[in-house]
Amino acid sequence: MCKGADVFTGIISGIGEVKSIARKGLSTRLEITCAETVETPGLGDSVAVNGVCLSVTGKNNNLVFDVVRNTLNMTNLKRLKPGSAVNMEGALRLGDALSGHMVSGHIDAERAIKSNRKTSRGWALDIGICPGDERYLVARGSIALDGVSLTVGELSRGFFRVFLIPHTLGNTTLRSKKTGDYVNVEFDMTAKYAARAKQTGSVTEEMLREKGFV
Repeated sequence: MCKGADVFTGIISGIGEVKSIARKGLSTRLEITCAETVETPGLGDSVAVNGVCLSVTGKNNNLVFDVVRNTLNMTNLKRLKPGSAVNMEGALRLGDALSGHMVSGHIDAERAIKSNRKTSRGWALDIGICPGDERYLVARGSIALDGVSLTVGELSRGFFRVFLIPHTLGNTTLRSKKTGDYVNVEFDMTAKYAARAKQTGSVTEEMLREKGFV
């Protein structure tokens, strides 16, 4: 859990390492090394771990996070083991540049990697989708995978593709992902609001036409 007002940019600050995992009542306690490139947060501060917004609940040489069962069930944090590498980003602060796109840290789904390879167009990561995902996906639209701000490069039946630049390959955990691994997916906020508006009928094609949008 984290403070609801906190947001992130999807620009990973550094890679941390899981040091220990322990059950603690109804939650699970994660102890993670804080990457040197991540500004050291204080108690109660929010940090995105693989894109999941978590609050720092303890500090020693590492950062401690208590993760509730619902968060574990919905994300790939349940798949972590001691030694696992995780993407980390501190919450956006007033005056910080929004270099990626607005990311809430609230994961929509886990999705499986169908392939992760070098192609003639660059390094491509294909992510499988489930029925209903298409309404949130737009070619050249934004998406966050394990907390990394990316652009949807291609949409195909059953999957979408993103292309990873060398900086992303060298500074996140995405390059090491294998076919069958799961990534946390957060769809673009604007796409989700638009889909909701369409579902409820609060935005219609006629209204958009009147306003000059179509």
